Amino acid sequence: MRKAAGGASVCKMAHYTGTGDKGTTSIIGRCGINKDDARIEALGGFDELNATVGVVISFSDSAETIKALKTVQDDLHTACAELAAAVQNMPRITEKHVQRVEGMIAEAEKYIEPQRSFVLPGGNREAALLHLARTVARRAERQLVRLSKETEINPLLLKYSNRLSSLFHVLARVENKLSNVAEENPKYNFWEHGNKKSNSEQSETSYLSPNCCLEPLQK
Repeated sequence: MRKAAGGASVCKMAHYTGTGDKGTTSIIGRCGINKDDARIEALGGFDELNATVGVVISFSDSAETIKALKTVQDDLHTACAELAAAVQNMPRITEKHVQRVEGMIAEAEKYIEPQRSFVLPGGNREAALLHLARTVARRAERQLVRLSKETEINPLLLKYSNRLSSLFHVLARVENKLSNVAEENPKYNFWEHGNKKSNSEQSETSYLSPNCCLEPLQK
């Protein structure tokens, strides 16, 4: 034990314990879980996403983006606390968390034009990292869905995880917009569509229905 500011007692946390050397770990209320268990995979996915968001923050110069992403980091810790407990009296993702992210998306959308086709991930540094965060969020969501097939999961956690990738996508578009970086559409090279043939100099996005081009923004 040691004393923190204000005189409160704080337990020292060891950086390693050795208890997981045989490939098992523990959550609150349950011990001896294999480290490749679906719950641990889901936990690892959210932990990886939180670390990725931290990288985005470290490279961002936008105070508004940093504020939004730090809020997301707090929420991701809440999600991890929920997943890491086999008991009920733990922090949980609620409808308020979902509504807050939806509000962030709505606010960011004010700065950009409606999207009508896929955009290539990239642009400036912050946008490229946000696109990376989007894909990590999608993987974490897939891991959570896999866990939901084995055990009951808070539906609001699933809903929240689905919104996160949309938030990162929209924030990436805003970063490029504010930096005057033009969005690029993919070129579907050598694709034949009816009597039209694509080539390396022509984008075929106009031949595709807008509804099939917005996977990053799926609801």
